[in-house]
Amino acid sequence: MARVHARAWRPGARPDTPLGVSWWRDRGLWAAVGVGTLLRAVPLAVWADDVCVRDECTYIRLADRLADGAGMTSSVGWLWAPGYPALMAIPGFLFGHPGLIKIPQVLVAGLVTALLYRLTQRVFAAARPGATPEALVTAGRVAAFGYALSLHQAFFAIRLWSEVIYSAVLLGVFLMLDRARRGAEAEDGASAEARRLALTGAAGLGALVGICVLFRGVAQYMLPVFAVGLLWGQWRRLQAWAQVGLMAACTAAVVAPYSVYATQKFDTFILSDRTLGQMMYLGNNDYDPVAFDYGNGKLSRRAFDRERRKGRLPCAPRGKMAERDACQTAEAVAWVKANPGEFLRRVPLRMAQMTTPHSLLTRHLRWGRFKGIPWWGDELIIALQAFQGVLVQVVGAAALTLRGQGARGLAVSGVLLYHLAAVGALAGISRYRVPLEPLLMVGLAILAVDPAGTRASVAGGRWRLPLLVLVLSLGIPLVLWFLPAGWPEWRAW
Repeated sequence: MARVHARAWRPGARPDTPLGVSWWRDRGLWAAVGVGTLLRAVPLAVWADDVCVRDECTYIRLADRLADGAGMTSSVGWLWAPGYPALMAIPGFLFGHPGLIKIPQVLVAGLVTALLYRLTQRVFAAARPGATPEALVTAGRVAAFGYALSLHQAFFAIRLWSEVIYSAVLLGVFLMLDRARRGAEAEDGASAEARRLALTGAAGLGALVGICVLFRGVAQYMLPVFAVGLLWGQWRRLQAWAQVGLMAACTAAVVAPYSVYATQKFDTFILSDRTLGQMMYLGNNDYDPVAFDYGNGKLSRRAFDRERRKGRLPCAPRGKMAERDACQTAEAVAWVKANPGEFLRRVPLRMAQMTTPHSLLTRHLRWGRFKGIPWWGDELIIALQAFQGVLVQVVGAAALTLRGQGARGLAVSGVLLYHLAAVGALAGISRYRVPLEPLLMVGLAILAVDPAGTRASVAGGRWRLPLLVLVLSLGIPLVLWFLPAGWPEWRAW
């Protein structure tokens, strides 16, 4: 093993360095960053002329309008969150091509690798008090290489999707939560250092949650999860409530400027986006929930239009975004009330559409968009990607169930369950799970490094084993539901 720069941690040490590991000096981490960057940069260079697909093209249109000074606009009846189009508008304004955002995205993927390395160490230290610095380093490396070598994570980094940037912000959120908790839990909690850590952690947490909201409309309702994370075990402490207030204020400070701008421009209240009605239209209609993954939905515009004619049509023109969103939401709610049994029956289907071990990478390969790869190369990539998808989702979820501890484990579980619930109620597609997979990789790395501790957690906790059985009995069928759909010779179960 490469040399580990570490020092033993003792009670009373600085609360911001409890691991005693100089992570930025670890050559293993930088090897993971290098390998991951190469895995993304080479395909980006080889297939640099690959054109946009579906929503990628919408992002380009939105970014072009922003670069031209038109501000944030709606598109075909949707008003998306502004974060990613605004970032794309920067290279669009400077160089005339929003698609150049792919280059910094490759660098952001390296940042995600480093953040995941550090978060894994934090979670492992909480799950296994007294873990050696060597074990912490190994756990971080396993998680870092897991992300670096993930094929569909690499795919999304070189396409026009917000997933890799959202992943970086989301991991930053959890690191800030850890920072805030460490300050509040420090033995010398009244010290200036502990107070600084607690307050800066809460402020950073709130600001990053606000950035999440500006990138994803679904993040608008995530704040309570982190409020519980700050208050867990500290309900009667005034400092914990002060942290929650500071977090909420910082979130509001980040989101409010755009919210005020968009509300005035579109003459209706807008926090971040207005896509709820469209999502409910896709998932709660007389036709089956629509997705756009290979073997998991309607890929062509003609097939989608044919499917759409089976149900109710949009209730307002595309140009009237606010009216369209409001009436689509109202009609979908009415449909759910009229069809409660059908709504509940579709919940697993929508979740399976998100948790399919395939992704838009499968769709891209089956469409022949990566020209020059032989047929067996396509099949190998699809099979390896499917294996990675099953491994991360099933084993990662099982590991987090067994090793999650305290407020941090509760927050990770809360975010994962929140996204599952949102998809179960609305509509699903595989890309919605992409930013969540690094959180599952944390559990996978801990299981790989400390299997004995995982076995001990099963034996030592009465509720762990029943909860594990519940998670696996629900999760495995969902993940495997569309596994055969990646191969044309098979049909979805």
